[in-house]
Amino acid sequence: MGVWESVKKRLGLEQKAVIAKAASLWRSLGEPHEDDLQDYEKYYRQDPVAKAAVDFLTELIAGVGYYTTAEDERAKQVVDRFAEQVNLDEILVQAVRSMLIYGDAYIEKVFKGKRLVGLQLVPSSTMRVKRDRKGRIVGYVQQVQATKIDFKPEEILQLSYCRLPGEAYGISLLKPVLSMLKTKESVVKAMDKILNRYAAPKVLWKVPTPADAERLKALLNSLQPDEDPIISGDVQPNPLTIDPRARFEFFYDYLDRQIFEGLKAPLLSWLRNATEASAKVMLESIDRHVAGVQRYVKRRIEAEVFRLLVEAEGLSEVPRLNWGMPRTKLDDLSLDDIGNLVKNYVISPAQAQVWLAKLGFPVEKEEENTGEEES
Repeated sequence: MGVWESVKKRLGLEQKAVIAKAASLWRSLGEPHEDDLQDYEKYYRQDPVAKAAVDFLTELIAGVGYYTTAEDERAKQVVDRFAEQVNLDEILVQAVRSMLIYGDAYIEKVFKGKRLVGLQLVPSSTMRVKRDRKGRIVGYVQQVQATKIDFKPEEILQLSYCRLPGEAYGISLLKPVLSMLKTKESVVKAMDKILNRYAAPKVLWKVPTPADAERLKALLNSLQPDEDPIISGDVQPNPLTIDPRARFEFFYDYLDRQIFEGLKAPLLSWLRNATEASAKVMLESIDRHVAGVQRYVKRRIEAEVFRLLVEAEGLSEVPRLNWGMPRTKLDDLSLDDIGNLVKNYVISPAQAQVWLAKLGFPVEKEEENTGEEES
């Protein structure tokens, strides 16, 4: 129990508002999802735009890697050792991807006694949340065919994407465009039929008598695919062509624009025709969105994973999770800064070359001249 929960209990402070909207029947079985989660998985697997958006945002959020910082070196070692054992890098990437696809990711915290010893990503489509009338989580339920598994609240770390107040679940990245993805799928199937019909249109044959029609039918059935029919008599072929004025580009472009806008990902097709200024504004907007998701995941991991690890060792400082690669003081130095340090005799030219090499500059070592100089 946290400090605030202890204060509320002592002072008799209780939440009055009823938040949970699920019927009491669902409180024991877990609240049902608003949509079929299999639809999200289907379009992630099948639609190239949806998959590219999810994968691109996943890489921006968690694919950059992370490092930990702490003043207490022992606390940092405890966290880093555990992260290496459970492969936390890969778990974070998979969890963020699941969170974007389904709206939620569930990480089981594996305990040995009271000590956290492992993390396991649970398939999101199998999980449900149990809450009381006031919206407090009282447990989780996993349903796999006929097998039902109950989890205590502290055994599951739930990461939710864009969860609204009072809701049990987050919102999938694909939800705003789900109906358009379904429409796009049906349009593509229809376009396939239209193109086939346009390339090889049906022909309406007009002949004088039914007997002529039967003879023509037999002749057409006997022809090879590349053989033209040659017949005599009053026969009039009328191809049933599609009116070329029927244009579908506008509707299909409208679907694409709405899907690109709803996915909020810097897709290449989205930036292809943008000006440099427009592309910069788009990418800055994406950066802010990514930073917000990173901050949310960082806080949850620190509070529900790192804190448990250090407290089990009797330590108090919780190490911080930082996204990206570790930075040093050298990263903040410019070439002018290094030149001024050499000019003021703070560092030697040799030390400056070492620093430049660490910063990635191609500094070549001077070869010693062991031969005799020509006179």
